[in-house]
Amino acid sequence: MKQLILSIVFVLTASTALAQQQPKVFITQQPCDAFDEMFTTLGNYEEQLLFTGEVMQFAAPSGQPYTSGMFFFTNQDTGTWSLLSLYGDGTACMIANGSNFKPYAGPAMPVKPKPEVEQREQKEPAE
Repeated sequence: MKQLILSIVFVLTASTALAQQQPKVFITQQPCDAFDEMFTTLGNYEEQLLFTGEVMQFAAPSGQPYTSGMFFFTNQDTGTWSLLSLYGDGTACMIANGSNFKPYAGPAMPVKPKPEVEQREQKEPAE
């Protein structure tokens, strides 16, 4: 019995370590439509624009990068939220959406660069 328990613990430990080494890769399908149509959908949830930015996504399986405008909408009363990308041709795609949106009010979360980034030397600009 003791050997069985030790075997189970070993298998679980090994599989957890292996899972931590594997990068996560997602291939998703995003609903896309004209921006006006997607905006109407957001109106059904009474979501309002909270912030904008730029986003880069990679096509599967080619890995070709696509850049677009990014729009984050939320209904702060109900907690629903949607993240849209808007491409130059007027197509908008829903990257993700969800619920339980809450503003973060805790302390600043420190972000540490990878060690190889910290050790990189600054190059002087060429004249």
